[in-house]
Amino acid sequence: METSTLSDTELLSRLVGFDTTTRLSPKPLMDFVCEYLDHDSIRITRFDCGNGYENLWCEIGPESVSGEGITLCGHVDTVPAEEPDWTSDPWTLLVRDGRMFGRGACDMKGFDAIAINAFLRKARDGVNYPVGLLLTHSEETGTIGAGQFVEQWPDGRVIPKKTLVGEPTSFDAVRAHKGHLTIDLTVCGAPCHTGFPHKGTNAITGSIDLIVALERFRRELVEERTSASDLFQEVPFPVFTISRINGGTAINVMPDRCTLNVGIRLLPGQSVEGMIDRVRTVVLDAGFRISDECIPGDCQFDVVNATPAFGLPADDAFLGIVLGHARASTPIGVNYGTDAGRLAALGCRSVVFGPGDISQAHRANEWISCHEFDRAAGIVDAIIHESGVSA
Repeated sequence: METSTLSDTELLSRLVGFDTTTRLSPKPLMDFVCEYLDHDSIRITRFDCGNGYENLWCEIGPESVSGEGITLCGHVDTVPAEEPDWTSDPWTLLVRDGRMFGRGACDMKGFDAIAINAFLRKARDGVNYPVGLLLTHSEETGTIGAGQFVEQWPDGRVIPKKTLVGEPTSFDAVRAHKGHLTIDLTVCGAPCHTGFPHKGTNAITGSIDLIVALERFRRELVEERTSASDLFQEVPFPVFTISRINGGTAINVMPDRCTLNVGIRLLPGQSVEGMIDRVRTVVLDAGFRISDECIPGDCQFDVVNATPAFGLPADDAFLGIVLGHARASTPIGVNYGTDAGRLAALGCRSVVFGPGDISQAHRANEWISCHEFDRAAGIVDAIIHESGVSA
C-alpha cells in the first residue's frame, strides 16, 4: 500500500503538530509515521519501552551482514514549550521571513522530516544495500530511548553501521562529543525541632565538607587533557558541575537530607565507570561513608544516568563522505550529547550532521532556516547513495 507523499515542509508541519515533549508518549507521532511509511518494501519494528514510550526502526534493502549500509537517526521528543516569549503557537509550524518556527522545528523534527521522506523515496525507487531509519524517544532527558534501543536490539542481527545522526549542526560534521554523567549525592542527617538542635544533625551544614572536596576535584579536572581535547578548544577538559542543592522541609525542622545533583561532561575515551570511581573516592576522602541507608553522617550515592561520549577516527571513510557535503572541510567536536554515544555499543560509526543552528534550540520561537532545510533533502539523498556504494 502507498500513501501520498507530503512535501518536506508539509511533513515537518505534521510532525511539529504532535506535542512530543519528553514527558508525553510519542506513540501518536509514531503511529502517524508508521502509516505514512506503509509500503510493501519497508520492514517496520516498534520497540516497546513501556509506559507509552517506544523506538521505531524501519529498514529497506537486504539485511546488513557486516555493517554495510547506512542508518538515519533522529529523536522525536522535544523540550517543553512553556516559555512566555512565544509569539506563535509552538505546535503549529509558522513559515515567515525565510524561517520555519515551531517547537522541534530545529531540534530535530526538521531532520526527521527530511530523513523520513528520503527513506520513503529510496523505498519506492528500490535499493540493493541496507538503509535503516531509527526514530528514538527521550533523547532530551539523557538519550534514554537510544539506550533502550541498544538493549533491545536482537542478538545476532547487524545494524547498518554508517550512521547519520541529524542533530542541528549547521551542516558542520561532528565526529566527537562529550558524554554526560548524572550523580545524586545525598548527605544524611537527623531531623528534630530547631529549638532543640542537640537532638538532631543538620544535613545541609554537614554537606559543606563534601561541597569543598567536590570543588577541589572540579579544579583538578580543569587541568586534565586527553587525545580528544583538541576537538573541544573552548572547553578542552571534563566539566564537573554541582547543578542543584536540595535540602530541608521547613524553617523550624532540622534538615535530615541534603542532595547535591552533580553533572559531569566526560571527554571521548574517558570511562564512565572510572569517573564514577573517582567521585566515590572524593566522597570517601571527605570523611563520608557511602551507604544505602540514610544514617546521619553517611552519603547516599546514586548514578542517575550516563550518556556515553563518542569519537570517530579522523580518517573514517563515512566521515569523509559527510565532509564532502559539510560547510567546512574539517570535522569538529561539540560539548553536548546525542544518541551517537549510545549507538556506539552496536558498532555504529556515527557522524552528527544536520540542518539548523543548535543555538536556536531549547528556546522560545525556535526556528530553522528555510534555506538550510531546503538544501538538506539533496544532501541526505547524496549521503545515502554514496554510503550504499562504498564499503
